[in-house]
Amino acid sequence: MDDALGTPAPTVSTVEIGDELTAFDSATGTALTLNRTASDLFALADGQTTVSEAVAVLARAYEVAPAAITEDVAAAVRELRTAGFLVASDI
Repeated sequence: MDDALGTPAPTVSTVEIGDELTAFDSATGTALTLNRTASDLFALADGQTTVSEAVAVLARAYEVAPAAITEDVAAAVRELRTAGFLVASDI
């Protein structure tokens, strides 16, 4: 999975509360609370950043080896896409 993370769906709005980010999809009425790490991942979803690039950025930020978080990042991206909070983008 080395395609772009995507972008937040146009119907998604967010608000930061402490170290968490709450995302609300007005199209579905679904809310999702993201912890700090998932919030950092969501912030990288600019339509250009690839999954591998996001892994590298997060690994540096959290001082871990990229291999230690690759599967977790890929799983988080899949979950955010499946839930409709991220939509595909062409890079």
